[in-house]
Amino acid sequence: MDDKERELLLLRSMNSFHNMIKIVVSERHNTRILTERQFFAVKKIAEFDKIELKNLSRELYVSTSSLCILLNKLVEQGYVYREEDPKDRRNTFYGLTEEGKVVLKKEREDILRVLSEKLSKVDGEKKDEFFEHLEKVYAFMPLIMK
Repeated sequence: MDDKERELLLLRSMNSFHNMIKIVVSERHNTRILTERQFFAVKKIAEFDKIELKNLSRELYVSTSSLCILLNKLVEQGYVYREEDPKDRRNTFYGLTEEGKVVLKKEREDILRVLSEKLSKVDGEKKDEFFEHLEKVYAFMPLIMK
């Protein structure tokens, strides 16, 4: 396989994963609390006690201006809190509220339910093979995301 074929395979794979996200979102339309972007932002914030806006922006590959809009909505909803750095007021930190932690848990469980339904349609051997490859892809991604 030459480089062009590899690049096309990567493009098709990106499209497939994006379509899978859309399927999960559409199948959860009645139960979903957070949008796709809100979910991934809340999930990332949960990985830290609190995180600075610029670092969250870098982690999510999103501009700080568009992230501010999303975070303002999450603050309004009571899922995220905003805190100014007492040493430097230019720095703003974000963290999850208790309600945000509850919502994240519920959303994660609902997404996993949909994924479980999808995965139940595939036999064990194929599923194992897929996840072996997926682990390799996951380990490889940081190498090309720099």
